[in-house]
Amino acid sequence: LAVADLDMAIQLGSEEAKTWNLRALAQRCIKNYSAAIDDLTEAVAKDPTNVDFVFNRSQCYHETGEYDLATADLHQALALRGTPDPLLLYHRGLSQYALSNSGADGSVCEKALEDLRSAVENKLGMPQLPDCHYHIGLACANRERHDEAVDAFSEAIQLAPDMTPYIHERAKSLQMIGRFQEAIIDFTRVLRTHPKNSHAYFRRAFAHKSQGMFEESAQDFETAKAIAPENPLLVVNYFQLHTTHVIELCKAGQEVY
Repeated sequence: LAVADLDMAIQLGSEEAKTWNLRALAQRCIKNYSAAIDDLTEAVAKDPTNVDFVFNRSQCYHETGEYDLATADLHQALALRGTPDPLLLYHRGLSQYALSNSGADGSVCEKALEDLRSAVENKLGMPQLPDCHYHIGLACANRERHDEAVDAFSEAIQLAPDMTPYIHERAKSLQMIGRFQEAIIDFTRVLRTHPKNSHAYFRRAFAHKSQGMFEESAQDFETAKAIAPENPLLVVNYFQLHTTHVIELCKAGQEVY
């Protein structure tokens, strides 16, 4: 109904940029992204200094996986704003992080980290702040900087203590820096709320092994395999595990619940 009303306004000759922006927002709500982007491009053409129009288009690009275009729009929005707006920095960080996961070189991930940390420094508020710390942690973990990742995940957990992905990723990074008992505690927290999470059992099995808790380790390996028998990565040869510290099943941020 909103789209139809705004169609009518435009057909009747409305030249106001905000009309095109409003129709774009309605199109985005129903995931008609192509039409939303077209409308926002028209809105930007009519009012090229409006930060909101550029930001709204960036979100459409991000939600359709066009992270390079989202990043470009957020560069433009920040330039128009003229100040280090924490919300724009956060979203540009997210787009650059997603771009780095899509095959871009490591420098893009570093730029994402810079933006996300700058968003925190510039007083990013709730509800985005926990997710910002979480993505700082993901970026650090995927760059093998697990000490930094643990700190960031801990900040996220302090703000949102019941978010399973935050706890799970901290457990994995704790394990990577040899803090096995703390990792076991976090993996166990994950399994209390997601008792069928084969990845958490599998990673906890290695943490138990590192602590010399071989019976518990074997039980976790077998549980992981029983939960997801179709996953060959969960099948281990116990005789070959002696020198294996851990087997990573996916990148940070790619766990499924």
